[in-house]
Amino acid sequence: MRQRGPSDLYEAYSIEAVKEFVLRRLRLTPSTLGRKMEDVPLVVRSIGGLQHGGHEIELLNWFEGYRSEWFDHWYKNYTLIEGHVLRGALRIVTADEYPYFFKATRSVARRRRYQNCPASLRGDHKLALDIVDEHGPLTHSEFKELFRGSYPQKSRAGRLLLDLYNYGEVARMGRKKQRPLYHTIGKLPYRLDVPPITEEDTREWLLMKSLSVYGPLTARDIAHWVGWNVNEARETLKDLLEIGEIVKVRIEGDCETNYLRADDVPFLNSLAEDLPENSFVRVLFNDDSLLLGYYPRLGDYFGYPWRYPQLSEGVSWRAALLRGREIIGDAVVEMYAGSRELRLRSFSVRREFAVPGVLSGVEEEFSRHAAFQGKSLVMIGPELV
Repeated sequence: MRQRGPSDLYEAYSIEAVKEFVLRRLRLTPSTLGRKMEDVPLVVRSIGGLQHGGHEIELLNWFEGYRSEWFDHWYKNYTLIEGHVLRGALRIVTADEYPYFFKATRSVARRRRYQNCPASLRGDHKLALDIVDEHGPLTHSEFKELFRGSYPQKSRAGRLLLDLYNYGEVARMGRKKQRPLYHTIGKLPYRLDVPPITEEDTREWLLMKSLSVYGPLTARDIAHWVGWNVNEARETLKDLLEIGEIVKVRIEGDCETNYLRADDVPFLNSLAEDLPENSFVRVLFNDDSLLLGYYPRLGDYFGYPWRYPQLSEGVSWRAALLRGREIIGDAVVEMYAGSRELRLRSFSVRREFAVPGVLSGVEEEFSRHAAFQGKSLVMIGPELV
């Protein structure tokens, strides 16, 4: 981090200017869409990574004429890597940023019971590491078979591999028949070289990353995006404020303090002076970056309190419908792999947006998603809310 010195800058901005900033940074506006295969790593970097499982649906929103082989090219050439970073979820990020994401989120991993990042490694971990180093890359089941063959008295083989993964001694190396492969860091084909840095330094990097993706955020927003608790976010914010890397800003109608990278002040100022009219429509997946970053206050900022579907609901995709700078409703989408149809189970729209031009735009976007998946669209009429 370069030293700037403390700053008392405290600008005030409209919600509309902030929303435009966010939509441009997240490449959701027509002028910021990717247009060719070479743009895929740039887009993934700028939006803070893809959520594994819905990444194809997400990428379709960030490109003109997106094709699946574009992602496959960069994934198979080890430019993109997946790992449990950000809230413990499985994310796809660029390989050069992965070490920073990984190290900065170890405090989160140590708190997650299902991840259980160990504080140190024991002798049986070292035995497990030798097997991965000699025989990798290996799937989880392949590793367990090899480990138990050499050390039959050991019954914790699967846990040992996950410990090594959460500790950072091994990482994912693509997939084999849709199952993740693991290999030791030194033998990965990814470029994971990173200078020796502390967890504290990477936490500052990750907080700055969140602000580069979204612009003004509160401490609570940052904590939600990363998976920290609010005190952790505030401590890191305090350090960055002291060296002038970030500034405090006020957003109309928001009583909480927001933070912005000092370098982004001119861009936000320019938007405050010249806001365009937007009428584009996007159908967002559950883990879209916009929903992930602004989940605690989607209603306050974007006009609709979209909520994340729970497994108990039997909902795989509750689409948030974005039109310009407003979320105008949602739809529960059925998209079973074996079905020839992409079917809307429910469809809700804010009453003021239930006009023919907007509704036809929503239907066109769903048709585009259906065609991308090789399905036909089964549309229903909206419920007004």
